Amino acid sequence: MRNRRSADGAMTDACFQARPITPAIGAEITGLDVRRAGAEAQAELNAALARRKVLVLRDQDLSAPDYAAFLRLFGTPVREDLAVDEGHPAEVGAIHIRAGEAQRINFWHMDHSFRELPTRVLSLYAQMLPPAGGDTLFTNLEAAYDGLSEAMKRRIGGLHGHHRMTPTQNTARRYGRDEAAALAKAPPIRHPLVACHAGNARPYLFVNVPIYCRAIAELPTAAGDALLAELYHHVQRPEFGFRLTWRANTLVVWENNRTLHYPVADYFPHERKLWRGVIQATEADRPRAG
Repeated sequence: MRNRRSADGAMTDACFQARPITPAIGAEITGLDVRRAGAEAQAELNAALARRKVLVLRDQDLSAPDYAAFLRLFGTPVREDLAVDEGHPAEVGAIHIRAGEAQRINFWHMDHSFRELPTRVLSLYAQMLPPAGGDTLFTNLEAAYDGLSEAMKRRIGGLHGHHRMTPTQNTARRYGRDEAAALAKAPPIRHPLVACHAGNARPYLFVNVPIYCRAIAELPTAAGDALLAELYHHVQRPEFGFRLTWRANTLVVWENNRTLHYPVADYFPHERKLWRGVIQATEADRPRAG
């Protein structure tokens, strides 16, 4: 990675500038049209994503095929399980809250922690926005681990969480009734409560909303619930995150399995539509004990 620090403190990479949004998380990328991103920009974007966890790119005027090409900078996009607009590539889905429909996924969460290989990279691209509101919050689970007391780090070392799929607002859009019922009854997936980043060896808290992260394997139910609640509350501290205000043509990509995000449901009865892309998880994305 070739970089230098500009006069205003931003890290300037060979292909673009990556300005930190807060000390803990996020970078605003400027000086890059992703439609023209080559191999050098691809490498630098992935390195910036590993460092900063969330990348925000403004004023990116993309068609659906352009967006699909952008996703491929980070790996192999999967066929979307959300609705795909007619004529769009199968990997370009849409999170569409229609006028008069209340958004009900308004809590801190990670997508797909109930899978053996949780999704590492997710992306959204603004299409229709309300006149105000509809922000998205992000928090860094590496920073959250660093912010624990040494006593708590010792207490949670070696513990494992049980993760299960629970129906949410998007379940009916993704699965048939029988498939959703089978997933909800499947045995829990066990992941370490403290995992280690394969790229930078940094430990991070692998916790999720209680409807997904149900229990701690090694503790009685009441004690495990209390500990999970304490950790889930801890990761929401403002020091670990930032609030993204969407604008037209805003493009965001983030490390899903090392962050939580919170879609703010404050724009009813207005419409909000974001294109979404999911990068296929690999064995390297399996949470491993730190």
